[in-house]
Amino acid sequence: MRSLQIRQTLILIVLTIIYLCFELGFNARLLDVVGGNVKPEDVEGVEFYGRSLSGIAAALVVLQLMWRRRLKNGGKGGTGPGWIKIIVCCVVTAGVVFGVLKTTVNVLVNTRDAEFRRMAFNTTLLQRSLVGGSLQLQGLVDDPTLFAKPEGKSFLALFPFLAVSVKHLDERMGPAKEQLVRANVRQVAGGPAGYYDKYQEAMRELAGKWELYAGIIPDTDAGLRAKQQSSWQEYVSSLSRRGWQPHSVPMRRQAAVVNNVRKKVPVPANWKTDDERGFRAAVKRRYTAEAASKGVSVRGERIPPGLSFAAFVARPGVQAELREALKLPAGATVQAAYANPAEFGRLFDQFLDRQTAERLVEYRASRTDFENGGRFFHEGKEAARAAIVPPVALFFSLLGAIGHFSKLLYLIATVVLLLLAMRRGEQAGADGQLSRRSAWIATGVLATAFAGTWGVLSVLDNNVTRSELFRQMLDWTRQPEPDSTRWNIAGKAILANITHVVAVGQGYSYPVNEAIRIHVLQGIHYGYHAHQK
Repeated sequence: MRSLQIRQTLILIVLTIIYLCFELGFNARLLDVVGGNVKPEDVEGVEFYGRSLSGIAAALVVLQLMWRRRLKNGGKGGTGPGWIKIIVCCVVTAGVVFGVLKTTVNVLVNTRDAEFRRMAFNTTLLQRSLVGGSLQLQGLVDDPTLFAKPEGKSFLALFPFLAVSVKHLDERMGPAKEQLVRANVRQVAGGPAGYYDKYQEAMRELAGKWELYAGIIPDTDAGLRAKQQSSWQEYVSSLSRRGWQPHSVPMRRQAAVVNNVRKKVPVPANWKTDDERGFRAAVKRRYTAEAASKGVSVRGERIPPGLSFAAFVARPGVQAELREALKLPAGATVQAAYANPAEFGRLFDQFLDRQTAERLVEYRASRTDFENGGRFFHEGKEAARAAIVPPVALFFSLLGAIGHFSKLLYLIATVVLLLLAMRRGEQAGADGQLSRRSAWIATGVLATAFAGTWGVLSVLDNNVTRSELFRQMLDWTRQPEPDSTRWNIAGKAILANITHVVAVGQGYSYPVNEAIRIHVLQGIHYGYHAHQK
């Protein structure tokens, strides 16, 4: 019986090691995603793998318990659960845990009040400003490369959640809010160079419209090709009614056929009835002339034919269309070309002015605007998710890693104790496995490993957690409300401890986790590619 138990435990050790490799690799990737300018689609994509791994972790626990019960009750042919039942229970457990974690996050987000959503919306601006380098926080580590390091990424992931607890945040960031919004708009636009790319794209699209307007139509134009094809088919059909083909028109009838064609298509008088290329060229001439003679209407303005591209661009209707495409304020003038960067810079400044003014309305909105049904409710909800999901995801990932590392030590201790018991000839316990004393020792290893790891991370520090700012933010997190109960105070203390452990644990474990992801797991990306960031 003990030899079977040893074999079973060794298999569980192997499965746990495999799981830990994937969990630790995922933890590194998760920190890459949430430790910066968080995009909801990136977090959601990588969290699918996180919830899946959590489900697998729970399934491994169920497998261990049910397999132990099967072995205790006689194995195959005994009264214990069969393999089909074990597999079904593991799959169901994984699915339930996956769903519970997703529901938990949704509940945490959906139950936040309007003030939390408003504050989260503002703190995500601060986070983006930190990533973009337009904001520096007093009391934090004075290191320009901080946010490229694991401890800096951990701080960025935790920052929105911690900042929500800061009292009078609006007053603190108020004077700099416009500057931060402007810097963020500039960064999102890609600076003058990125905005110039958008300008060129808009002008290329406009040039295509002008070419149609001016009758400069390429052979590849879809409308032209359709007209050429339909005209040729109509010509061929008219011949077929007489039993002819373009190459078989009788010589005596060719002049009449050409004259009949010229009523619709301006082919030359000496055109040959089987000259399809000449026919299509004639169709193009008519198509081009008709397009040029019509003129166009843009935003309700009738633009007369014959204008140059620069004159076409200068028309009020075209300018209105360009202002909308380039998100410019009313009254801004877009030129067909710019002689130097300084001239284009003035246009870019106008873009910044308009976008900054529009975004400031959001960041200066009141609590009412973030209520359910308010004009910024959706934006506030997304900001709340961006503030809540990263720390929660990092916590569960770290918890799973510590828990299964402790479980791994428990399994190893179990094997060692079983081998020692066999060597000493000790009688097995009632369950056919460890004696009561040995079982307590193995359980003690599990508890000590978990509590010891958590305790060590609770007292350790890194550059960020030693900083005055981080300690102050944790103090704000612990600070009780006037009507707080003992449970509320204890909950805040636990939350502060979890925050510290996550900040320290992620910082110290990232190099090992990333090495496992790259070298052991062959660079698995968990649904996230770094260039997307």
